[in-house]
Amino acid sequence: MHCNWLLGLALTVLLLLQLQLPGGEAKRQRRRQTKWHHRPHQISLSRETRQEDRFKLLQYEIPALLAKLKIRVRREPLRLMSTRIGADEGIVELPLVNAYNTEYFGNITIGSNQTFKILFDTASANLWIPSVQCPPESCLHLQRYDNTLSSSYRANGSAFQIQYATRNNQPTILKGFLSTDTVELAGLKIKGQTFAEITTLPPNVFHKSNFDGIFGLGFKEIAVDGVTPPMYNIIAQGLIAQPTFSFYLNRDNTGQIDPSGGKLLLGPSDPTLYSGCLTFVPLSKVGYWQITVASIELGDNQLCKKCEAVVDMGTSLIVAPPAVLRSINAQLGLTVADKREGVYTLPCSRVSSLPKLTFNIGRRDFVLSPADYIVRFNNVCVSGFTSLEEGSAELEDDSGTDYNNLWVLGDVFMGPFYMEFDMEYKRIGIAPKI
Repeated sequence: MHCNWLLGLALTVLLLLQLQLPGGEAKRQRRRQTKWHHRPHQISLSRETRQEDRFKLLQYEIPALLAKLKIRVRREPLRLMSTRIGADEGIVELPLVNAYNTEYFGNITIGSNQTFKILFDTASANLWIPSVQCPPESCLHLQRYDNTLSSSYRANGSAFQIQYATRNNQPTILKGFLSTDTVELAGLKIKGQTFAEITTLPPNVFHKSNFDGIFGLGFKEIAVDGVTPPMYNIIAQGLIAQPTFSFYLNRDNTGQIDPSGGKLLLGPSDPTLYSGCLTFVPLSKVGYWQITVASIELGDNQLCKKCEAVVDMGTSLIVAPPAVLRSINAQLGLTVADKREGVYTLPCSRVSSLPKLTFNIGRRDFVLSPADYIVRFNNVCVSGFTSLEEGSAELEDDSGTDYNNLWVLGDVFMGPFYMEFDMEYKRIGIAPKI
């Protein structure tokens, strides 16, 4: 009798728990839904592809990336050695441009109708644009901000400096000062946004760029001078439905401006743009959008296990550790003779015979075909792989972080997938795009 009474009590407790658990989950969902609305803001990407050798611009990406990650190159004498390495209402769209499958940028407005072409970058956290005080020889072809024309401008005046690139191991520095104004993106007005007006821009550095400035989408931990990043203000001012943004990139080379070439969504994801469910992976380090990739394989060749990788919308290619790049090039049949303007080229007729590239993320395989990781410029095909430093060197930043084994997953990686960046839960969601 005593046992039966205890069994009855246990069954009653289990039943109550089963009834309460879904309610608790529902309450948690309601709290998040109360905190954030449902309406995503979408930004369409347009495409512009000219019939010319734009791949030459890729040679400047690695110096820029070294500077952006604040990496110092400590060189050692070169040692030769063999290496073996295994919808709805409220949707706002803004026309954007995909230039040559290497840059994604779009228009923002600052102050009183001053419009700028801005590169969206997930590996930085500041917004900067050229100032009207920037001399013509450096900024003549760029749109320059004139704060005297804006009634919403507020002076700040603090000095600003950022290292954008290095050339011949000499720093290339952008200098200016901070200002505050209203920034409008896809119809969303970000009030009181502090940004940098650049007054000193090294000649010939940006003379071929397709954009005026950079809009950082990284975390506050990497913001220069502690400036509040634009996404933080967008969230704090309740301008979006959910503290996330997503990229959907169209990598097809149409040879024309394509208004449906892709999307940047601010707020909840659009499930009509991807197949299946999003696979979420937590950030391994907050600042950059850095994750741990379980493994990366090129055909049957395992390139790494438990690989640390930064997802960077501002980088065109896939950046591999130097030793791994040598293994990749050997597998793809590339030699020093194939290197042009800092990147490796190959006959386009060989692309279809190359192996597939597989990333295992969150216990799921995400596969790039050879056509995905080979970038085509008219009749020139460029390998989608590069490295931060191909010589014998140690790579580290000011905090002592070792970057010798770091991967950077740029537009080549992001192209086949729909990717959500969750600032609240500090995670990235990935799914094959439709």
